[in-house]
Amino acid sequence: MKHLLMIFTALIPVLLTGCVSSGKHDIALAEIDTMRLTLKTAQDEINQNHQIIAQTELELEDARLKVTSAQGEIDRNQKQIELTEQELKVALNTASTTQNDIEKLEQKKAALQQELSDSRAQMATLKNIEAETKRRNEIYAQFVDRLKTMIDGGQLTVSIEQGRIAINLPNNVLFKSGSASLNSEGSEALTQIAAVLSQFSDRRFQIEGHTDNNPISSARFPSNWELSTSRALAVVHLLSGLGVSAENISAAGFGEFHPRASNDSEEGRQLNRRIEIIMQPNLDILSNELPNIVSSLDDAE
Repeated sequence: MKHLLMIFTALIPVLLTGCVSSGKHDIALAEIDTMRLTLKTAQDEINQNHQIIAQTELELEDARLKVTSAQGEIDRNQKQIELTEQELKVALNTASTTQNDIEKLEQKKAALQQELSDSRAQMATLKNIEAETKRRNEIYAQFVDRLKTMIDGGQLTVSIEQGRIAINLPNNVLFKSGSASLNSEGSEALTQIAAVLSQFSDRRFQIEGHTDNNPISSARFPSNWELSTSRALAVVHLLSGLGVSAENISAAGFGEFHPRASNDSEEGRQLNRRIEIIMQPNLDILSNELPNIVSSLDDAE
């Protein structure tokens, strides 16, 4: 950024001198326009990163609040168990206490102990989720750093969407129109990406193919589903051959049904024609029980 500002500043005096030829003047203006565009692109990237940081901070704060809530529930259950144990001691030493009273207190104690056990399990899960969120943010930062040259060159973007890291590559970088064969530029781009993905052997990635809503109908591609799936598979095969574990990657074709923008304009259709490399969440942590845990904590609040 400093370098770009220095170049921009250095060009201004050139425009102010009267002895500059018309040709040089036009060149200087063109260079200034280029610098302005580059600066705007850099500022847009900075703004996007700030938004992602703010979003992830909110996610972490939400996880911390739920951990605090779970800890409060554990403390309350522990105190209630202690009170119930005291009631049991008093009951056992009181001549008028019936066996039925003692059984009720024992049942109450057992129920509280079960609640305490459930709360501790929830607490452990929530702490794992908080750690997973932090780890995802660390991986995102590494992706941005290691793929910066390609990001700056407009070959891809990296973002966090619905809690998942997404590497977005426009189809024109990878494929010719209507084709599922990778071009040389696409193969080169994926080679650089593979070097990054292969460093995360504990993570799974899904390669998603997307198209615009212009229909395709051929012997090989009866619909956009076949085209998008074939393109995703082409990327999977290349990444696998470049060192990304075959166990860690899968392919999916969504056709035109998950658009990023309106298909009413060429700009929107171009955004919709893409390959996305999605880092899957850690399913060992984000299990099927998580919604129930979060729901119970929300109810408690």
